[in-house]
This record gives sequence, C-alpha cells and structure tokens, in this order.
Amino acid sequence: MKLIKAPNGWTCDEDPGEPGLGEPRWSIGEHEAYFLAEMFRGLAVLEIGTGLGISTNAIAKTARQVFTVDIDPWVADNIAPMLDKNVIFLNDIKNAPEVDAAFVDGLHSYRQCAIDIEDCKRLVNKGGIIILHDAKMEGVLRAANESGIRFYEVVTHCGLAIGWNYAKKSE
Repeated sequence: MKLIKAPNGWTCDEDPGEPGLGEPRWSIGEHEAYFLAEMFRGLAVLEIGTGLGISTNAIAKTARQVFTVDIDPWVADNIAPMLDKNVIFLNDIKNAPEVDAAFVDGLHSYRQCAIDIEDCKRLVNKGGIIILHDAKMEGVLRAANESGIRFYEVVTHCGLAIGWNYAKKSE
C-alpha cells in the first residue's frame, strides 16, 4: 500500500473511503505527529480512529502501549497489519482497557464525537490527557465544548484540542 503525502498529512489511493461517507481518509500532518509523540511519551494510549495508521505509528514511537480502535473492515485488513509492534488493534471500543491518555480522530459528527469523548472519560485515568483532532470542525468543537472537559486549542492545520480527564471519578 502506498501512502501519498498531502499538504496537511497523508492519503492513500487504495482507500475506498470511510464507511457511509465514501470520502478517502487523510491523516495528521508531520507537526501533529511530532506533538502527539511527545505528549504521549511513555504512556498507555487509546486511539479512536486508526484511519491510515499515521497517528497510530507516530504515537507508538514513544508510547509504552497503543490500543487503537477502528470499526472499518478495510482498516483492519489493510492498515492493522502494518502497525508497530506495541500497537494492539481493536474493532470495538468495548474491548479497550483503561489507559493513561487518548487521541480521538474518529467520525467527526457531533453525535459520534460526543460518544467518543464519553468513552475517553470512562477509560482514561483521572488526570490523563485527551487530545481531539480536527478541533476546528463544527461537530468536534461542539462535542468538546459540551463534554465537561476544558479543552485548550493547539493551533495546527486541522486543529488539536487538549484536555485533562478530571471528569472521571476517583476509585
């Protein structure tokens, strides 16, 4: 599979597009990859939305362990086999363990992003980092604003939002 560099990340000609949308995926950019790798250094990380695996492998370079979730069979068949050794691919969030941090780059609708943030609030340890990609998109921004987590903008091409999970109740 050949990845093609785009101005704001990567694409793939073989990508049939996200289920239900039909639009090819595009990944995070180089600066975002570096930022994520540094933010997640030494941590166990949950990624929601494996996509082309660019963010997954960037995070895996420095993270202790990455659990990446994607429900798309094309991603499971074509991307999951190319992921780094410290990555565990899951096709259902129900199989995800508790982690130190999360990166959300799944479906960008308000409804799905709100669900993804709630999953992160449940799975990310208290005080853990939650980072949202495409934070400039209306659905992502609205879900972040209504989540009960105070997110801070990191200016990138697509926008990142970073927050800490103080919504999780102590054990």
